[in-house]
Amino acid sequence: MKERLSAYEYRKGGIPMRILLAEDELIERKAMRKFIEENFPDIEVVAEAENGRKAIELAAKKSPDVMFMDIRMPGINGLEAIEKINTENPAIKFILVSAYDSFDYAKEAMRFGIKDYILKPGRKEEIVKAILRVQKEIEAEKMQQQERIQALGLRNERFITELMHAPLQESTLMMQKDLFPKIQSGCFFVVKHGAKLAVENSLQSFEKETDSQFITHQVEDIIVVCFLASTILQRSDISQVARRLQQKLGDAVYVGIGSPTALFVEMPKSYEEAYEACMQLAADGKRQYGFLTKGKFQQSDEDVITRIEAIVEKGQQEETSRLFQKYQDKLTSADKEDLYIRLKNGLISRNIAPPAISFSSIKANQDWYTYLHLCSSKMREYYQSKSFMEQAKKFIHTHSQEAITLENAAASVNLSASYFSNVFKQEFGMNFIEYLTMIRMQKAKGLIEENVYSLKEISFMVGYKDPNYFSRVFKKYYKESPKQFQQAILRK
Repeated sequence: MKERLSAYEYRKGGIPMRILLAEDELIERKAMRKFIEENFPDIEVVAEAENGRKAIELAAKKSPDVMFMDIRMPGINGLEAIEKINTENPAIKFILVSAYDSFDYAKEAMRFGIKDYILKPGRKEEIVKAILRVQKEIEAEKMQQQERIQALGLRNERFITELMHAPLQESTLMMQKDLFPKIQSGCFFVVKHGAKLAVENSLQSFEKETDSQFITHQVEDIIVVCFLASTILQRSDISQVARRLQQKLGDAVYVGIGSPTALFVEMPKSYEEAYEACMQLAADGKRQYGFLTKGKFQQSDEDVITRIEAIVEKGQQEETSRLFQKYQDKLTSADKEDLYIRLKNGLISRNIAPPAISFSSIKANQDWYTYLHLCSSKMREYYQSKSFMEQAKKFIHTHSQEAITLENAAASVNLSASYFSNVFKQEFGMNFIEYLTMIRMQKAKGLIEENVYSLKEISFMVGYKDPNYFSRVFKKYYKESPKQFQQAILRK
């Protein structure tokens, strides 16, 4: 019956919690602690308080998720302690414990949103249910908080992406006023050879010191940082931030700096400068951070074509368009034809069908953007497919002894069955069933050679429930039955 289930069985799927016990009766307090620790392995009792004053001190120090609070304690009583704690940390949940069944106490407790009121001596069932209710409430609040953070993250992602590209839309400026109403100026950093998480961790201390905000965004192999300040930024200020950021990230990292501006319509220009400065620093290899040095970073047409080709081969659509836009007027018709041929050959060499667009039909710059976008998309799909097929391969090897299907394998990499089937055959030169059979037969052959299990056991171990069918498949694959194969081994 349900009454006989342990507390732990009640709380399957619950989240970890930190609990503080405030109870003036030592025996009651220790008994409660023992019950919680024995039945709720994921719950930690972080402290015990013998009176209201101690409860207030420990709540500030330990920041528990939940407090079991006795109402009548010497000095400051439970309700007074709750009022004080609630003011300092309203996130803490309270479960009241009292020997008195008083409506007045319950009514007073409702002021602080307290929903659980346990009468002493509390039955274990009541304690379990109270804990489960609070767990469920905390879990719901955490999910809501995660959703809010994700929504804000998506808005920040959209904001920084729009700030990187000119001309700025009116909606971007409205978003800035909504998200960052106190911002007076900003600029961009571009970090090469850095990890996004390491960059974000390094920027946290700067936010506290400078009263500024940073938004990060990964663009292929670089990290873009948008620096937003509530004051007017000076070049010396952001140079110091860039220097400290680079020092935290290490000598292998380059940090390009864009000019600070109080006009948000100029933020795309700051990004362009930061990007070019970063590429300049990486090519020069003498400094790890700094602004763009004008006139020093001139590239030949050959260099530009090679860079565009390299970026397309990585499937970096955004950077491909940005780079071509920067140099489009400097490239001759011969340069562009050379670029077209290189990209086409690069796709063909990987058995990728190039876009059905002839060179003669690419006339305007917009035509080039379309062509480059298509080439980059095909390259990205190619590398994604390679990655997906490696994941699918691992899935098949891990689950080959199970009754897996093409649909199972496709679902494991979030692809449709039809698309997965086509890509799989292209990658491995055989269809899914042929590949699965090959894996199973190789495992069966190895198990027979070990001479530890019976043929019937091996049949089940490699995924065949019918030993006769397993025997037929094995014979078709190796030109002899499992029994014949086994006997041949034993004769050696």
